Amino acid sequence: MLEEKKVDIGSVALNYVEGPASGPPLLLLHGIPDRWQGFLPIMPALRLRWHLYALDFRGHGKSGRVPGKYHSKVYGQDVGAFLKKRVDKPAILFGMSAGGLVALDVAAQFPERVRALVLGDSPIDIDRLLAWMSSMEFKALFSAFRALAGSKLSISELASELAQVAVLVPGQAELINYGDQPGVDPVSLRQLAMTLSQLDPGVLEYHAEGRAQEYLEGFDLEELLPRITCPVLLLQGNPSHGGMMTNASVEYALSKLAIGAHVQIEKCGHDLGLDSWDVGALLRAVSTFLESI
Repeated sequence: MLEEKKVDIGSVALNYVEGPASGPPLLLLHGIPDRWQGFLPIMPALRLRWHLYALDFRGHGKSGRVPGKYHSKVYGQDVGAFLKKRVDKPAILFGMSAGGLVALDVAAQFPERVRALVLGDSPIDIDRLLAWMSSMEFKALFSAFRALAGSKLSISELASELAQVAVLVPGQAELINYGDQPGVDPVSLRQLAMTLSQLDPGVLEYHAEGRAQEYLEGFDLEELLPRITCPVLLLQGNPSHGGMMTNASVEYALSKLAIGAHVQIEKCGHDLGLDSWDVGALLRAVSTFLESI
């Protein structure tokens, strides 16, 4: 049984879901934009042996809105405050995509509250991330997302609008509709529509305006990685299928981490199978790592 709850951490009220106390605490951190529901495909299995928690970041889902305060560093501060208020022992943090960057920041800031990390295809090649976030294609896509965020349209209407957003797919010279991309189907469109319907448009301000340097200010991977002493699992999607964790960044991170491990989910891209609910390989990698620490 999963129970949705709220906690006031002072600066904002955070929405989260909690499972039964089946074992040590495991906190799931979604990407941006997303909601805790992005982890639903793996939650039934994980809650059997772990005390499961999953957050909505500020501005996302049912968490509170804090206009003008969606800088990357504040998410880590929120998670640290959540751990202090709601989790009574060191937790494992599993962050997907940008949620993995938040998890790294939390482990560096609050090492006494973090037992281990799982980074789900997180974009830890910061130079590459900055270049991508500064590109015209990225800004155009997130501008379209921002325009639809918080929409009062029905989910069906919002999904239809999303399907018509023009995007540039790597390897193709011409724009195509978002809904015509490989791997995008009516179900995934509805999932994104629900996420955007519950999103504060201000969350995407930095992304839509190409303010990548400003958004990531203070996040220095070279300085963070050596400070992280707990075990870390790098879960890499296949770059040829859209994975964002590069081979070079994996090699670099492993050279800096005190205790690092790496698994590539070869048949999946950036979502590691969560979007399609094809999560067998993901669960095998995560569960094996969790049981070993």
